[in-house]
Amino acid sequence: MKQLKEIFQRKTSVWLALELIFVTLACWWAFDPVLVSRTVTNLPMGYDADRLVRFQVASTLQIHEQMDNLDAVAPEGETLLQKVREMDEVVEAYPARSVPIGFHSVSSNGYFFNGNDSLLAWQYCFMPDSKMFEVYGIESITPGVPTSQLTHDCEYQKSIILTRSLAMGLFGTTDVAGRTIFRARDEWEPDDDGINGRYEWVRKPYHIRAVVEDVRVEPYDRDYAIAFLCMGGPLWNVPIIARLRDDVSGDRFVEARRQVIQHELVTEHCYVRDVQTARQVQKETIEVTGVGRQMRRNLLIAAFFAINLAFGVFGTLLMYTRQRREEAGVRRAFGATRWSVFWGFIREAWLLTTVSVLLGCIIYFQYATAHGLYDGFMSRNPAVHLWFDDFGTHFLVVSAVVYLIILCTVLIGTAIPAWRICRSTI
Repeated sequence: MKQLKEIFQRKTSVWLALELIFVTLACWWAFDPVLVSRTVTNLPMGYDADRLVRFQVASTLQIHEQMDNLDAVAPEGETLLQKVREMDEVVEAYPARSVPIGFHSVSSNGYFFNGNDSLLAWQYCFMPDSKMFEVYGIESITPGVPTSQLTHDCEYQKSIILTRSLAMGLFGTTDVAGRTIFRARDEWEPDDDGINGRYEWVRKPYHIRAVVEDVRVEPYDRDYAIAFLCMGGPLWNVPIIARLRDDVSGDRFVEARRQVIQHELVTEHCYVRDVQTARQVQKETIEVTGVGRQMRRNLLIAAFFAINLAFGVFGTLLMYTRQRREEAGVRRAFGATRWSVFWGFIREAWLLTTVSVLLGCIIYFQYATAHGLYDGFMSRNPAVHLWFDDFGTHFLVVSAVVYLIILCTVLIGTAIPAWRICRSTI
């Protein structure tokens, strides 16, 4: 306490403390969204996006021609699927009757009910006896229902598969196979005249087939609430999702095979017009969406403040330490060693930084309690709890990061001139 009092008796120390307080506030504002965003984008997706490939299927026929010749066109989808499965690099493939996960395909969401409890979840569809879960590598956690059997014995628009977090959020357990869940949807109810009518909010029951491990929809989606619905339909013009072998690079596969695929994967009326990896699509999605622009803006702001922190604090500390050259010389003349003088500078810098950052965090705490901390994501599932969901943990984690960054900068800025002063002759 005595040493701290001596430090703040110096006018230069007071100005340096004020500068560090301002830097703390600026770093809090700049680094908080970066830490939160990076936490979400680095969460596991639940599948290997580098090994997932989408084959975009197209047809030479117009839509009305395809519908008129559906019996002839539909088997061609099976033919293309079999050709993909026979490729040397492919482990397994399935037809994505609905939009596939991880390829920025627009999906719908809806409310699912268990009694009075409800959750908003993404809805993805699978066909009976398909290989969707094997292709994605999504493991079943329901005893008696292995991953290879997940899509068996499923009924059209009656069977449903839940992710772990959705089951935990609605039921509080993953042991829900065989139970019933209700899906809310708008259905058109015509009037007696058969012409007019209205949409009514109804709850449709689904039989829970099994529960699988968590999967995320997009890299910037923080929730794991997904419901897989059993659907059906013919295989015409639906993309084919394939999983490559572990020793095969997805990017190299696409680059090497794109021209060959467009010549080999062809039937009478259908063909593969393009092929992409899930990772490539996700990178493009982050670049073109507002989320990607926001993340880049946050990173640029954080980088700007980090650079200014380094140069501004470095310059102030260089002058502050050099002004005490005489003090160091006097202490050396009275028998102090070089190391004792050096560690004296370091200790004072540490005390000054600690007190300044603490005051800065206290000031920012007043703002945070009134306006909240950064959370640019819609948290819908109570079963998904991340460190920044709790105010206290969020504040402490970001404060610790800000403190460490400023402390390292101050100590380096102090150590360089202090060591030169200590090495100089008296």
